[in-house]
Amino acid sequence: MEDRKLLIKSGTVLSLDPQVGNLVGCDVLIEGSKIAAVSQDLIAPGAEVIDATGMIVMPGFIDSHRHMWKGVLRNTGSQFFAKDRSAAKAASQLAASFRPEDVFASTLSSAAGAIDAGITTVLNHADVGGSKEHMAADLQALVDSGIRSVFAFNTKSLKAGEQPSDQLDSNQDLISFAVASADLDTASLDQIKSDWGMARQLGIRISAQVGMAAKDKEPLAALQKAKLLGPDVLYAHGNTLSDKELRLIKDSGGAVAISANTEMLAGYGAPTIQRFLDAKLQPSLGVDSEIANRGDLFSQMRAVIAMQHAMSFEKKLAMRLSPGHITTRDVVEYATINGARALGLEAQIGTLTPGKQADIILLQEHHINVMPVNDPIGAVAWAMDASNVDTVLVGGKILKRGGVLLNFELGRLQELAFKTQKHVLKAS
Repeated sequence: MEDRKLLIKSGTVLSLDPQVGNLVGCDVLIEGSKIAAVSQDLIAPGAEVIDATGMIVMPGFIDSHRHMWKGVLRNTGSQFFAKDRSAAKAASQLAASFRPEDVFASTLSSAAGAIDAGITTVLNHADVGGSKEHMAADLQALVDSGIRSVFAFNTKSLKAGEQPSDQLDSNQDLISFAVASADLDTASLDQIKSDWGMARQLGIRISAQVGMAAKDKEPLAALQKAKLLGPDVLYAHGNTLSDKELRLIKDSGGAVAISANTEMLAGYGAPTIQRFLDAKLQPSLGVDSEIANRGDLFSQMRAVIAMQHAMSFEKKLAMRLSPGHITTRDVVEYATINGARALGLEAQIGTLTPGKQADIILLQEHHINVMPVNDPIGAVAWAMDASNVDTVLVGGKILKRGGVLLNFELGRLQELAFKTQKHVLKAS
């Protein structure tokens, strides 16, 4: 792998790096796991060539908040959210029925869908199980899939003095770790202190859910008083947080993730895109779960830009000052470099910059859903979906090519998913 060279030729490159720019008829040279050069007319003797004519070449998408253990529960939202049954209650009841083998099947299914949709990095908020066996199964699914991941684990899975990497059979460069904090709306201060203390002792980041229909509670104010807030925390959702709490996130250097579709459908409240922007917080995007949601970031980009534009127009129609509209480039950055920043990985991924990891996707411009492409960034944000994802590379390794996943035996994946589906739905 170290000596392997790949040359992506003649694509429309959206580097998202201001120093590199966006170029038509551009090449990307990959050496080993890293991007070596981005320029026109590159020559690389001995390199394997990928013809990107008629394709957009861009950084892979980065999903900053996903419960991958819910992967086999796709499209069950109407059942689990019916009769005002809360998303939190439904999830906790379902989680109790998941065996380690169910976590493996579900995470593997979710990872396959993510890669198929051009997602090359995902934060897996693994708030399920609580045993070493569950943790090991979850990690093995991530390793088998080939996706880059931040594994945010349940602190019950580790004892004092243990390292999360102990659950890996070998060193895996594609996996880093975080703590999946107890939900800030409902957990005790002692529990949060314990979870966050473990993360900081291990020197890893914290993934925390907050602001999910707990209006007026102000959980972050209590954490600020306890001097717990810091730049190592990624806050997902935040729909019911006060303006004061959003300022606390900004002032402490924290990051935020929006899962617009889940937040609207599960009753968390209107997505906080405009309020985040008003607080000078730059959001990242996460699928959250596929219970009532698609497992791609194309739909998340569209939901966020539509919601922000609607809010802006509403203020304008009410004769109040309009905050202005976010652009298609903004939401594409939310799905790439902002995700990298939220995960603390911006030095490695998020843009097509020489020296960064070769996490790259090629998107078909000639498909009927986008042709003719007038604006490549607009096409990505407004019109594309997983069917446009031709090629996916993670760390220079090709995981999808010609629209076909290469790292999965689909018959086995289906068998595992159906077996888990039968067990979990029967138990629920």
